[in-house]
Amino acid sequence: MYQGQVIKRMKYGVLYNKYNINIGDDIQAYATARFLPRVDYFIDREHIDEFKTEDGEPVAVIMNAWYMWAKWNWPPSKYILPNMIGFHYADHQLAHQPGSPIKFEFLEGIGGDYLKAYGPVGCRDKFTMHKLNELGIDAYFSGCITMTLPKMPEREDKGSYICLVDLDKRVERMIIDMLKDEDIEVKVITQNRERDGDMTWEARCDMVEDLLTLYQNARCIVTKRLHCSLPCLAMDVPVYLIKEMENDIRFDPYYDFFYRTTVTKFLNGECDYDFLNPPKNKGLHVPYREKLIESCENFVKQVENETRTTDELCKTTYTPDEVMRWRHDTMKTAMDLWLVEGRVIQKDKKTLEKKEVKYNKKIARLEEKLESSRSNTRKYKGEYLTAKKERDYYIKKKEELEKERDDFKALTKFQKIKAIMKNEV
Repeated sequence: MYQGQVIKRMKYGVLYNKYNINIGDDIQAYATARFLPRVDYFIDREHIDEFKTEDGEPVAVIMNAWYMWAKWNWPPSKYILPNMIGFHYADHQLAHQPGSPIKFEFLEGIGGDYLKAYGPVGCRDKFTMHKLNELGIDAYFSGCITMTLPKMPEREDKGSYICLVDLDKRVERMIIDMLKDEDIEVKVITQNRERDGDMTWEARCDMVEDLLTLYQNARCIVTKRLHCSLPCLAMDVPVYLIKEMENDIRFDPYYDFFYRTTVTKFLNGECDYDFLNPPKNKGLHVPYREKLIESCENFVKQVENETRTTDELCKTTYTPDEVMRWRHDTMKTAMDLWLVEGRVIQKDKKTLEKKEVKYNKKIARLEEKLESSRSNTRKYKGEYLTAKKERDYYIKKKEELEKERDDFKALTKFQKIKAIMKNEV
């Protein structure tokens, strides 16, 4: 080595959600950062396509995250050298959350080619894994990075309390009442906080460590949160899951990892979990934890002495212009389909409104007949009840369509869609 020669080292980046209100996002970022020798860049998960380094250098990133909430930020910047584990993608409509109308379009074409190039893709849940496999993308279940967290420091008050984290309020009140005469404190916790895009990484880490230390010293944790329950598995803190199980694709296959029940069953008294003497966790997460740790450690070892340039490391061949055109065309197609769907909703709603008016008139006529003809009450009553049942059915269908319409209207307020479409055309 010549005197004064600069030895270039790989740079490392952490994905985070800059404007989140859910501390669970920061718990994931915190778990990721633990594997890195240093953190040179913080990358906003919702702007991974815009990320650029200071001198065009590549940045190694462990990619555990929920992707494409905004949908149009895929694929990631070429400056990101990814370790594809903990990948989660959800059709928002399937997840029963208001989101963009785009479903899986961005996992095909150039977006799918990116995943194929950097695969196999380790997925955070089985739903994502199956969907990628259906699209011809090599994928497997890796689990979530939060399962790799270490134990936190023990305190003097260890075991003197339990934590109820973001539970249904009815469940919360019932547990508090159950334990009111017991010698144990019940702490009611939320993992939501005020939205603060200016919060420093140090402040985020402090908040995560304080929360995890609180969980570590609890006798048990009772929650509905994924990124409360998984960290507790990692730290060997007894955890009990109480949530309705239907349709939450993020918990597949984690449901099997926990002792659990539904809100409905718990409120009906169907619960045999001992909050005062909780059982140890099942340990089904351990093999996935060990493989995740191995994957992350091997990734860092492989890239630490990497000297190739960004372009040399890039596994895809498309140009920025090709990405922009593909993204535009994909969005335009999806938006066109969405608008057609919106028109169908409006048409169906009008049809149902007409049927509702029709049955209201029919019911009114039958009510008059019931009043005016006591002798024919039995005859008209059956007809009346049938009409009322049919009317109620159409009212219910109309309400469902109104909800779809309201979601549709809310999404049109996303000015970013309009701005991007305007800029890319």
